Amino acid sequence: MPVAVLVALCGVAIALASLQSWVRAGGTRPASGIEHTAIQGALHWQYQSTASFTNSFALVVLVAGALVFVGGVFASPLVASLFSFVALATTGVWIGLNATIYSPTDLRYGDLRLGAWLAIGGGLIGLMGSFFLRRGEI
Repeated sequence: MPVAVLVALCGVAIALASLQSWVRAGGTRPASGIEHTAIQGALHWQYQSTASFTNSFALVVLVAGALVFVGGVFASPLVASLFSFVALATTGVWIGLNATIYSPTDLRYGDLRLGAWLAIGGGLIGLMGSFFLRRGEI
């Protein structure tokens, strides 16, 4: 049961990350979160702005976090691990895209803000914890 609770809390952390600021301003890079970056731009490796939350990276992270939470609540290792991985992959793509557009040497780990750390930490702990989940644990 403690593992299932931990995985569910990781889902909450990932979901909260979608609403936070992710990068501190530095050089030409503005401070930003993921709610104004279009997910479609990642397909072409271009930084595209969007005013719609439903077209942004934030929606993908929010849904992944919610499904990690569900995976923890129902002690489903498959759901928890799959969507923890999705959250990590989305986080990595956004950080990579942001670093590429605004010069990778200007983005240090100290420039990452709460949202990025919640997504990274929640994704990693949720992924590792999902391997210790057992069906019917709760």
